[in-house]
Amino acid sequence: MTKTRDNHYVAQWYQEGFMDARDKQLCYLTKRNILLKNGEQNTIHSKKWHTTAQKLYEKDLYSTFFGTEINDDIERKLFGPIDDNGSKSVKAFLTDDHGEWHKHFQDFFIYLDAQKLRTPKGLAWIRSKYPELSQIQLMMEMQSLRSIHCTLWAEGVRELVSAEDSDTKFLISDHPVTIYNYACPPNSELCKYPNDPDIALKGSQTIFPLSKNRCLILTNLEYAKDPDNVNPLSQRTNAKRVRYSMVNTIDFINCRKLTSEEVTKINYIIKSRSHSCVAAGREEWLYPESHAAFDWAELKHVLLPPPNQTLGFGGEIYAQFDNGSVHYQDAFGRADPPNKFLRKSTDESQIGRNDYCGCGSGKKYKICCRNIPADMRTSWDSASIRERNLALCNCIRSVLGLDNGKTWTDVRRELADNQVSEIYGFYSALWPRDTDIYSLLPKPDGKLRALYTGIIDPRTISLRALPMASLFDDYLIESPIQNPNNVKPEFSPVKSPSKFKYQALKDFLFMLEIEPFIGLNLVNLIPSLMEFDADLMEAAMGIAAARSPTRNICKLDRKRCFELATEDLLNTIAMMPQTVKVKALTQQFGLTEEDAKRALSDLESQTESSPLMMLQRFESGQEGQFLQFKMAPNYELSLLTAQATGSVLITDSGSRWQELLKAQHTNQGIVNYPWHSALQQIHSTPLDYQLLENLQKSQGPFATLRQLMRTTDSMILSNDRNAEKIKSISDQTTAFLDQIKDTTNHNNHCALNILSPEGGLYDTNVQRLLARSNCPRYDNQVRSIYGIGIPDQP
Repeated sequence: MTKTRDNHYVAQWYQEGFMDARDKQLCYLTKRNILLKNGEQNTIHSKKWHTTAQKLYEKDLYSTFFGTEINDDIERKLFGPIDDNGSKSVKAFLTDDHGEWHKHFQDFFIYLDAQKLRTPKGLAWIRSKYPELSQIQLMMEMQSLRSIHCTLWAEGVRELVSAEDSDTKFLISDHPVTIYNYACPPNSELCKYPNDPDIALKGSQTIFPLSKNRCLILTNLEYAKDPDNVNPLSQRTNAKRVRYSMVNTIDFINCRKLTSEEVTKINYIIKSRSHSCVAAGREEWLYPESHAAFDWAELKHVLLPPPNQTLGFGGEIYAQFDNGSVHYQDAFGRADPPNKFLRKSTDESQIGRNDYCGCGSGKKYKICCRNIPADMRTSWDSASIRERNLALCNCIRSVLGLDNGKTWTDVRRELADNQVSEIYGFYSALWPRDTDIYSLLPKPDGKLRALYTGIIDPRTISLRALPMASLFDDYLIESPIQNPNNVKPEFSPVKSPSKFKYQALKDFLFMLEIEPFIGLNLVNLIPSLMEFDADLMEAAMGIAAARSPTRNICKLDRKRCFELATEDLLNTIAMMPQTVKVKALTQQFGLTEEDAKRALSDLESQTESSPLMMLQRFESGQEGQFLQFKMAPNYELSLLTAQATGSVLITDSGSRWQELLKAQHTNQGIVNYPWHSALQQIHSTPLDYQLLENLQKSQGPFATLRQLMRTTDSMILSNDRNAEKIKSISDQTTAFLDQIKDTTNHNNHCALNILSPEGGLYDTNVQRLLARSNCPRYDNQVRSIYGIGIPDQP
């Protein structure tokens, strides 16, 4: 079989729809950049008539190679069917037949999405999202990402405009799916090759000419409804990319017939955002810039849909299915009405320098967001993560009666089902599924921020993880609480509270113990990102399941987990009748009945002093207790969350440490550590246990250590490998450690292993999850990992 090696990234059948002066040809205008001997760059333009077989293709663009064997499956098996269906769907939308629109609606947007990524510019964009990709990996990632725009496009205002009455017709380019945002001129950072303004930005509009006489324009709903009062660079509401949504498939505006001037303006945008080539049915159409000097921002008026035609878009949808269930979604595809109590309306002009910042950090405005660009802030429009956590703690104390004199012992004795249900119900209201979590998370801003990944438990968090907060500007820990919004009723503490009394004790105690650290910004307790993105949850769990057979648990982690699980079991059986407890111990631990009774006697003597032991009797026949053990975030979510927040990773888990080591960038199989001579000196650092008592970061030696760590981290961030600077930091660190040997409690010292490999740490699967997410800004790798007391032996 003859292999297909000339890969047309713009289909020939599509190009034929733009022919005019010559039946079989288009006029192509191509630019090439030539590097001169003096280092300057010269741009050369060439214009020539060609058949569609001769242009807009690249040899082996999609081919993969196995030795000398060439594989063209991508061209034949992937793009073959997409182009066949795309041809039919484009033809359908060249008519005014609503039945054909409905029939081909899904295939049309699948084709549109594939067309955006299959061009050289689109493939270069994919490459830019990954530290490195082979050709085979690039083709795999293209297949995984080729449907990430469909839902957002389909939920927008869809308009078909006509050039039938215009002497000028539409152009096509070598990147036919054009993105325009009036706030992003071609020379802006967001338009720097190979980037386009993200379609999730409210002001971004998509232009796709279907033929020389018809063009599709897609506009985000909020911008179409109120273009003068929308920030074009803010994300649209519910910007999650990969999700299900329900739309009217025949709802297109189809009434505008453009003038030659309006077509020329659209052609100017298309040409400005092309890579290196545009084509048209007539030569004179190739030079829209010759007609006038266009102001980029003013071009928005030709793309905006008629205001009186947008009334049919948006609104709420209720759909009842055959099984009687009802689906609801609002204008932005959200399945739950927005919680108005979480919204904030803050007038920044009314905030004084010494007032609390509008972001909800609890800090003064002058030292928080005052000098931070809007796109680097956390949201001012919604309750912050800190505010939601403090609200939950207030709820816990109020519902349990701790504000009215009740003690924790009283709580253990009196905890009722309705209390469990009410508190978890409040948590689910604080964190609805449609939360834009990335707007609430800190952005990669150069701060020395750390994300802890390890065992999340009230009995262990203070041993090593919490004291390390003293060394960082910002310290993130994932919340242990399971969101009831994401589980079935039988596994929900709201619907089945009696099963969750013991887990509730652990969750409530954790929140109350960490509350002071949250209030003082020593810790930021963040929810799992998977709670708000079903696609991310499914994909991440699938990736984790695929690697689980090769996962090794280190001995120390196994020992810790066994001890905690044993304690949980003993705490839960303490609630049961004596006969049930004896049976549980004999079956679970192989004890004799006599030994079991002695163990229970010892257990009962500790009843009052153990904060997690229930003081309620359960009758025989009652349901067991739900037990949750959380080592979080997992490997994939650790990398993803760290990249989304610009954090280094810190762990006291040998198992997690070994997983992260595999994510280090290698150069021909070798890991290089340019800053190792500085970092290796911080091998034994004191833990700031005073932080737990005083709720303040200790000064003195700790302040010096913090500054040394910040300086080193800043060099890593900027890829500064100056040998003299590295040696200076190494010498300062050595001198510092010598000074504190006799001034700090040696028992408080802990081995701290810091690795900052050249190229950082990353995982291709995680890069794909980030590219599919609605995270607007993230690092392409994690720069460092910190290991606390990691054992030498796994």
